[in-house]
Amino acid sequence: MGPVDFHKWLVREVDKDGFASVRSLLVEGLSGDLVEIGAGTGAMFQYYGDNVSVSAIEPDEAFRAAAQQEARERSATIQVLAGVAESLPFDDASIDAVVASTVLCSVQSVQKTLAEFRRVLKPDADLRLLEHVRGERWPDGPLMDLLNPFWLRVNKVGCNWNRRPVGSVRDAGFRIVSVQNYKFFSPASPAAFPLRLIKAKNS
Repeated sequence: MGPVDFHKWLVREVDKDGFASVRSLLVEGLSGDLVEIGAGTGAMFQYYGDNVSVSAIEPDEAFRAAAQQEARERSATIQVLAGVAESLPFDDASIDAVVASTVLCSVQSVQKTLAEFRRVLKPDADLRLLEHVRGERWPDGPLMDLLNPFWLRVNKVGCNWNRRPVGSVRDAGFRIVSVQNYKFFSPASPAAFPLRLIKAKNS
């Protein structure tokens, strides 16, 4: 099983075990021109309504091809583009919402990424993030810090499991609207990371 097929299988299994409901909440109520960062194979596409136009950014060529196929099967208007989160091909203040699911863990610079989100978003536009976070309880957090270099070697996709996206979003100048806590266990993904669904506004 190649990376694309494995990713599709993993998404299918974790969604079946409860993750699908959180994906739906991530984009609930959004409309207009949206940007999705790190679209992968297009797992989020089924949750977009007909009232949005989505530009989905995916840097990996194979994943991008799978996402393009998925986009053709959905009723929402979705174009899949090559790109990275730190440099988006959109004008200043031109986007109604930015959506990302488990992306800030693997970007090269969280600060540059969030600054780029602020640049392309209209004033008071929405930022929606679903991110796994550093554990807040002893000894989870310190252990994640200690083992993060090992985790980076194992996952091979640049995923850091000890980042703190809520504070980073606030520090970047966004206004936090709500933070919802989740923790899922699925046999397909035994590492049950703590998750945060972050809704914020471009202040």
